[in-house]
Order: sequence, then C-alpha cells, then structure tokens
Amino acid sequence: MRIRRSHVTASGGDRERGQVLVIFALSMVVAIAMVGLVIDGGSAFAQRRDQQNVADLAAMAGATAYLNTAGSVPVKMAAAEYAATMLAAVNGFVAGTDGVTVDVAVIGATTDRATIRIDVGKAHRNHFVGIIGMPTWGIGVTASATSSQHPNGASGAMPLLFNEAAFPNAVCDLTDPQPCVPEVYQLPGTGNEDVPQDATQFNWTIFCTAHGNPCNGDSDGVSDLIHHRGTDTVIDLNDDIGPLNAGTHADLFNDLNRWIDFTFPVPIVNDAGEMIGWAYFHLTDIQGAPEKVILGYFESPVNASQLVVVNDGGNPTLDTGSFVIKLID
Repeated sequence: MRIRRSHVTASGGDRERGQVLVIFALSMVVAIAMVGLVIDGGSAFAQRRDQQNVADLAAMAGATAYLNTAGSVPVKMAAAEYAATMLAAVNGFVAGTDGVTVDVAVIGATTDRATIRIDVGKAHRNHFVGIIGMPTWGIGVTASATSSQHPNGASGAMPLLFNEAAFPNAVCDLTDPQPCVPEVYQLPGTGNEDVPQDATQFNWTIFCTAHGNPCNGDSDGVSDLIHHRGTDTVIDLNDDIGPLNAGTHADLFNDLNRWIDFTFPVPIVNDAGEMIGWAYFHLTDIQGAPEKVILGYFESPVNASQLVVVNDGGNPTLDTGSFVIKLID
C-alpha cells in the first residue's frame, strides 16, 4: 500500500494578504517619517527664527557697548564681546552648555567705529525623524552690526549746507525734557559768497550729481534733490558739493516747504566749503519775503539711520551728535 504525503501550500489570498501587510508597514514608516519631517522641520524653523532674533540683539548690544565704552580699542573690544555674549546668555544661549556655541568677533576696530559679528549655534533635537537616523539638526545663525561715532557718508542727504560754527549752540539735546528751540538761517551775502560763513547761514548745494551738471550748481538740480527728498546715492566727505551762487532762489523755498516737520541728514562744511561731517537737521518753518529764511535745529544724540560708514570716504573732524548703530547682516 502506497502512502501519499499531504502538502499544505499557501493560497493566493494568503500571499496577497502578506504582501499588503508589508506594504502597509513600509507605508506607515514613510508616513511617520514625512510627518516627522514636517513637525521637526517646523520646530527647527521656529528655533532658527528665535536664534536669529537673539543673534541680532546680541550684535546690536555689542555695537552699542563698543560705541559707549571709553578707553582704548582693546578696552572697547572687550566691552563689545562681553555685551554680545551676555545678551545671548540671558536669552538662553549660554556658550558651552547643551551644545551651544557663541563666537563674537570685532572687525575693523578703530577708536570710533567697529563691526560686531556673532555666530550662534545650537543642535535641534528631533522627536520623529530620529527613527531614520537624524536625532539632531545643527542650526547656526550669524548677525553683524556696525557702529560709528562719526559716520562719513549719507544716503538721502538734503541739499542744504551749514557751517561748523552752528555747533554746538544750535543743537537740541533730545535727552533734555525741555522743548527744542529753532534757530533762524539765512543765505550768504551777494557776490561770490556761496559758502555759509557763520552759525546763522545756510546755502543750497548740488552734490555734483543732480540734473546732469557734474559740478555746476543750479536751481533745477537742487530742486530735483528736494523733490526726491535728498540724494538717491550715498554721498561721502570726499565728494564735491557745488554750492549755488549767492541769490534768493525763491522757488527752492517753495519746494522745501513740503518737508516742514521732517528730519533729514545734511552736510556740515568749514569756511572753505569742505564737508567735514554730517548732522540730522529738523526743519520747522520757512519764513520771510523776499529774503526768505528757514528755521530748524540739529538733533543730538541721534542714531541716524541714513548715515553710513564709507571705506576711504573721508574722516569727519566735527562731532555733530549723529552716530550709527545698525544691523548690516
């Protein structure tokens, strides 16, 4: 008698069910990884944003400390580094703890200017994508701030010249609770007297850029600058100014009338008409006929956002109370 052996084989349905389970398991892993990327990615983005905000504030703190610290350049550099590091620390980024790195560099330091750069790094701990081999992501940010006690360039400079004799008497201290008192400024005398010669005078200028006249100041060029609220390029102390010849230029007063109660950067010159610094001037009124005059005052101290530091742009010799502290990166 022959005995037949029984063979048990999986049916087609069983094989299909097994394949579905494998595909489902793989799909779940992929889905979890994708969801994890979204969640951890969003969390990392939020951390980077907060980290950048701290770096920006720390760079500004360092730049401010550099400007406000008296003493030698090394002393000012140490103060800037300390201020930037401490601001990062009080906001949760303490160097050497929990994988945090904080590096501060003081670049281009002189007695009255410097750039403070800070790099802040910290690992982001992932909650989901660790299952695919990425337990952390490194997040690094950089911020740079510049500070200068005597900026040598200006953007949006208005075409008004003032003599250095206006300082410090015509400067309004913004930290003083007393209201600012405007001063009266008139044009220079007739003839070739086109440069303001004392604390009571002003004149128009072309900055040798407007209306296609390389350095031939005329009313049309000055009017263009006034209508555009100043120059559309940066003017530094090494540029020529091209003051107008003496005369009333009544139309220019009408043009300037639209900027009453505005504050803007203006160049300060010596008796020879050479630019020696920048100041912020607040125009309060225009009066008189036919010899018109303008009224206003200079503001101090003021973080002048339209003033800049230009490499090889000349060295200011007058402290007008305008300074620069700003993020540049």
